Amino acid sequence: MAFQWIGKSEDGETITLRKLKESDFRFPRYPTPEWEAQNADLIRTGVILDVETSGLRIDQSKIIEIGIRSFQFNRETGEVLSLIDSYSSFQDPGEPLSAEVKAITGITDEMIKDHKIDWSRVDSILDSAQIIVAHNAAFDRPFVDSLSGVSRQKIWGCSFKQIDWSKKGFPSQKLDLLSIFHGFFTDAHRALNDVDALLHLLSHTDSTRGSPYLLELLTEARRTTYQLMALSAPFESKDLLKSRGYRWDNPGKTWWKEIPQTELSLETEWLEEYVYSGAFRGKVIEIPPTEHFKGKTAP
Repeated sequence: MAFQWIGKSEDGETITLRKLKESDFRFPRYPTPEWEAQNADLIRTGVILDVETSGLRIDQSKIIEIGIRSFQFNRETGEVLSLIDSYSSFQDPGEPLSAEVKAITGITDEMIKDHKIDWSRVDSILDSAQIIVAHNAAFDRPFVDSLSGVSRQKIWGCSFKQIDWSKKGFPSQKLDLLSIFHGFFTDAHRALNDVDALLHLLSHTDSTRGSPYLLELLTEARRTTYQLMALSAPFESKDLLKSRGYRWDNPGKTWWKEIPQTELSLETEWLEEYVYSGAFRGKVIEIPPTEHFKGKTAP
């Protein structure tokens, strides 16, 4: 199916985009104080989180900016009910930023000089949440987990991986392009702007399901997944494994991939046919929801 762009003219010749403002967030009218008192079991707190970093590798890079926004949602419908709190801050990494990072983020050495993230403030917001959401949680979570005393115990959701954008007609999973398809834009690659863009996106109704995108993410985030490790995979299969989404763990010297239970049988059969040319010699580890996107589990 092809998604009909929000903001596209009737003749299909032009697109109108609006710059996202906090006033653009729309909430259902039914959560009155009386409704909230009678339906407290339906109300949950979520956090949207984004970090900008000095590089892509956690062992070589540092957070240079963080953005967080907490919100209430209806766990049955996926509707965003209200905004609660927000926090953003720069962090001086103690070293000059690369030209590439400056170009991508718009952040300069002068902007972040002497700034420091208040991790006690971050943890106070994360502590109230039942779920933390990032658009690429496999990237954001390890950076945050290394500095937060709270995030390691939380369920993380990933709007990049846990929403099937391609089946909804979108040719890209990138946040800035998904935002444009939905009729709005922000100053991308700045933490709080990306946070607000993602929350606004997730509140839109999925035309294939008739519910907010957030509901699909919540459903997937609660699932137990499995880490499939292609132990002793032949060296010549590395390009094949990489193209199928496997990641290389250098300390463990193995390729691995995190998948839902529904794909486990199919994936082991694929490994038997294309990698092992015989019986499966890998390893499968169950990953509970709180462990999603932390990285490879030790074998």
